[in-house]
Amino acid sequence: MEQLIYTLLAYINNSLDKDINYSIAKSLLENIHKIEGFSLETAAEACNVAPSTINRFCKRIGFINFSNLRNSVSIQVDSSLYDETDTVLSTDLFEEQLRENIEIIDLIPMEQIDRIVKGINESRRIVILGFEKHQVQAMELQKKLFLLGKLCECSTNLFKQMDTLSSLTEEDMIITISIQGNILTGEFSIIEKINSAKGKKLLITFSNAFQDSKVFDEVIQCGKINNSAVSGYTLLRLFDVLAYRFHHHHPFYTKS
Repeated sequence: MEQLIYTLLAYINNSLDKDINYSIAKSLLENIHKIEGFSLETAAEACNVAPSTINRFCKRIGFINFSNLRNSVSIQVDSSLYDETDTVLSTDLFEEQLRENIEIIDLIPMEQIDRIVKGINESRRIVILGFEKHQVQAMELQKKLFLLGKLCECSTNLFKQMDTLSSLTEEDMIITISIQGNILTGEFSIIEKINSAKGKKLLITFSNAFQDSKVFDEVIQCGKINNSAVSGYTLLRLFDVLAYRFHHHHPFYTKS
């Protein structure tokens, strides 16, 4: 449900005009806890539009149709499946989980890190996909790479992210951040769009289920999946490593 809320809020926040799609997004948010029980016709009635208009809106924001959007409500796209979202870790447990994740980052082969850094440097366009709360960390990676001379794209709007993928070429790169890897489920059209997009593809995740994925050229597992409560801090550490190696091989600023 969280990803749908983020997507609908992003649509409203970035809408220049309060058109029919703005109205649909607002109505769906107002009925967010009822959507799971809605039929297409019920949703259309709640939004005061035709069923075909609802389906077109769903495609616009990255879903196959309304049924696909409705099914996504019960799926946590990129949230922890192990920790309650309102649970605050004790200091000791927080430090333990973060330490375990950092140890995993330290074990990532430097050859892989440098290979990824080389791909970033050589790419013409880079699109960073972050989902739910990890959109903040995605923008932090965008900032770090910009300061090193590499401008990346990182939209907070899911529908804009998906539209961007169709225009990529073999000279471009997609960096996908999905801690749980739930975006790779069949309930979302996201993975289909990533798969059909051109260019190099990197997945950053805590899941070990995608090491042999045919969708991604590189997969970085940077933490334990049951340590997702500290995922934000873990990603920042990984991005520091990537930025350091990028600067090491491709220094942007030089002292006079």
